[in-house]
Order: sequence, then structure tokens, then C-alpha cells
Amino acid sequence: MRDRTARLRAALRESDARVEELERRLAALETSTTVQFGRLVAGAARNPRRRAARLPRELYRLWRRRDRPMESATLRESATRRLDRFDRPEDRLLVQHTSAVPVVAGILGRDAAAELSGRYEVVPLHPHDVRTVLQTADVDALVVDARAGEPGGPWAYLGVPGMFDRDRDLDEARSLARAREIPVVLWGENPPPTMAVLDWDPVATLKELR
Repeated sequence: MRDRTARLRAALRESDARVEELERRLAALETSTTVQFGRLVAGAARNPRRRAARLPRELYRLWRRRDRPMESATLRESATRRLDRFDRPEDRLLVQHTSAVPVVAGILGRDAAAELSGRYEVVPLHPHDVRTVLQTADVDALVVDARAGEPGGPWAYLGVPGMFDRDRDLDEARSLARAREIPVVLWGENPPPTMAVLDWDPVATLKELR
């Protein structure tokens, strides 16, 4: 029994070492100016009507930051969530690719996710990965479902008075999207009052993406 435990511990240490090495390599890729330049240009080429107008500003900001040390979102997320083995930061980098349809990041309930996935490529957001996804993913819009706070989902009780953690996560998502000039759209009818009073882009914005 002791030998088996020792072998398992050794295997776990080896696995952790491989994961940390992978995270370091992904961090270098994530903060590469060349990769970020490619993301911006690819995004503008995919949706020139909306993205081309802000491309010069984003390229200028990238040029200004070219020599500035940047903290990798991959390493930051890994440091704070070392035990999260099922939704790893490096997996989220897979959303960095061109797509034939607009890409939307979504704070969504089950029904809205199913409906939107038929029209767009949907990148689901969870409360713990809002910053990582919205800082690294090339998305065309942030969509918030009016029913995302229904029990049973990752955003359960969003919009319920007193649920300050969920309100804070939503505020962070909106702020990150606004900083990147990404439209923020409220999807669905009869949103909770705490969401209805917020500033949203019109739903028609999504139609303009297509």
C-alpha cells in the first residue's frame, strides 16, 4: 500500500511539472506581440465592418506595450486556481482562431446558449474565467442572458438582490468588454431589475455582426 501511494505521489509530481512547463510555454505564446498582432488583424479581416474601424487604435496600444512586461493571464489564472484541473487556462486559448461566423462570449442560460449557438460561435463565460477569456479571446460581442441567473447554471442567482459576487463578476465582464470596445448586449425579455437598469447595446448589434 505504501509503495502504491509513493508511486502515485511521484506520478502526480511529474504530472504537475509537465503542466507547469506547458503553462510557461503557453504564457510566452499568450504574451507574444506577434500572436496578439495576428489576432487583431484576423479579427478585423473576419468582420471588417465592425472590427476594422478600431484596428488602428488596438494596434497602436499594442505597439505602446511592446516592451512592457506583461503578466500572462494563463499564469495568473493558474496561480489562483491551482486545483482546477478540468477547465485549464491553456484550454481557453483554443478560442483564439478565425471563424466563418461571428464569435460571441456569453453569460448564458441553457436555452439562450442553444439558441445562439445556431447563429454564432459561442464562447461560454463562467464567473471564475471572465477576466481570462475577455482579455485573451477574439470575440465580437458579449451577450448576457436575462435568464442566466436561473438556479442550476454557472451564473445561478445573477440579478438576485444581495448576490454581490455575481453582480461583481458581471460588472467586471462588462468593464473588460467596454475597454476593448466590444458590444455588450442583453439577450431576452423581462430581465431582473438590477440588470435592466444597466447600460446595454441594442440587440440589433448582433444582427450587424453577421
